[in-house]
Amino acid sequence: MVGKYDIEIYNNRVHYFLTLKRNITILQGNSATGKTELIRLVEELEENGASSGITIVCNVKCTVLTPVDWELRLGSLKNHIIFIDETAGFLKSKRFAEMVKGCDNYFVIVTREDLSQLPYSVDEIYGLKNDASKYKQFKKVYNEMYSLYNLLPVENVKPGVVITEDTNSGFDCLDHIYSGKCISAGGKSKVYALIRANRDKDILAIVDGAAFGSEIGKIIRYLQVSGIRCTLYAPESFEYLILKSGLVDVPSEITGETFRYADSVEYMSWEEFYTAYLVKAAKDTIYRYSKSRLNDAYITKGSLRRIIEVMPEQIRPASIRETGL
Repeated sequence: MVGKYDIEIYNNRVHYFLTLKRNITILQGNSATGKTELIRLVEELEENGASSGITIVCNVKCTVLTPVDWELRLGSLKNHIIFIDETAGFLKSKRFAEMVKGCDNYFVIVTREDLSQLPYSVDEIYGLKNDASKYKQFKKVYNEMYSLYNLLPVENVKPGVVITEDTNSGFDCLDHIYSGKCISAGGKSKVYALIRANRDKDILAIVDGAAFGSEIGKIIRYLQVSGIRCTLYAPESFEYLILKSGLVDVPSEITGETFRYADSVEYMSWEEFYTAYLVKAAKDTIYRYSKSRLNDAYITKGSLRRIIEVMPEQIRPASIRETGL
């Protein structure tokens, strides 16, 4: 399943607007914002049809997956947007993660917990905000999505250490950019521990945002209570930076409208899509790419400059901000 989908769900009391563009969207946030009510509306419309007084406007069918025969039902669904409430016990199971992989559906999951078995994006974790000021004569509550995490730093960053999620190619390139300051966490689940281990330093942590959603909440909560100096930078992936840099001839739509191309049947996350696309696009060029070992063509002065130029200015090394490469 590919594409971007606007969903409008409403009855005579509430009105929801959601936009989905990846296979997994997470709804979190405070109580009493209408997350459970959203699930209930979709389920009631399925059960009672037009007599429910509920309307869903969407280009594909929406449904709720409940614990009753969930494996059998999920296996039979295609080209659906599937809503799941956090009370569903199967959400954290290995079997559910296995069935999501290669699934021809999109998922909207209401949960306050981090789902470590699923590779979802930091950009697809939302809250629902209420706005009762619109159309007050109808006395409706309008619920719209807002992103929970805005990671872009406001001021220039001067890190004492740069923590990377990546090993191998991503780490090698970033270590050249940051003049040997990088240390690798060796996987997304280990970034949190490495931040804590370096809490006495100014930290820049660079992670693959396309699949880091399950880890971001824990880290943000720790930073809020610890007061340590740590900036998180979460581009989609290292391969995304290369594709954006223009080193390889790639249509702008590949990175600008990825939702049109990253089929959930083939790719569990956009990180997987970018890697596969880069390997294919660079195959017959001097920039042939392997995730395990960085091609020397990527660490020339000109190549590094192109990669740095697509990174936010605030996180570029001070020497580069001031003089360039």
